[in-house]
Amino acid sequence: RLFQGLRSDQYGDDADFTGRASTLRAGDVVLTHLAATRHRVMRSSSIARATEVPYLKIVAPWVGCAGVEQKGRETWVTPGQWSIYDTTDSYAVANPERVEHLIVMLPKRALAERGLASAGLDGLMARRLGGSGGISRVALETMRNAFRELPSMPDAAARGIGDAIMQLVHLSLLDLAGQA
Repeated sequence: RLFQGLRSDQYGDDADFTGRASTLRAGDVVLTHLAATRHRVMRSSSIARATEVPYLKIVAPWVGCAGVEQKGRETWVTPGQWSIYDTTDSYAVANPERVEHLIVMLPKRALAERGLASAGLDGLMARRLGGSGGISRVALETMRNAFRELPSMPDAAARGIGDAIMQLVHLSLLDLAGQA
């Protein structure tokens, strides 16, 4: 329910799946700490078209790795890196080992309001960010610190940190696109 409809499998393992998710909100930004045994999730085009709220979704591993596939591209991210994908299109995320991830969901309209049109976003999905430093590293550290500190923040501060996360992701995507 949190991720608005996904199919999943466990790579054919006979072992039972175990997982835990803890979710916090920073205004319109949703941050989830996911700890789980190995698994894959897939979102079909038909489910994506029925999405209630269009999000851009970030996976940022603390432990393990994630393979993100969308728009004919596939990238793998490890701790210190992140990737972003669009929930209004089909995608798959592979987690071939036990993982701990920070999953961040940003309303797609909020980034569009900052000047990133859908057409411009397509080429930025399923790409690796953060590993080489710069603004994408600042965005990652802000997302991680926000998740840790949100429980003690008043609502106004939480909304402010959500806005800051959206701005840092926006700047990271502009940097990835080679724009000032």
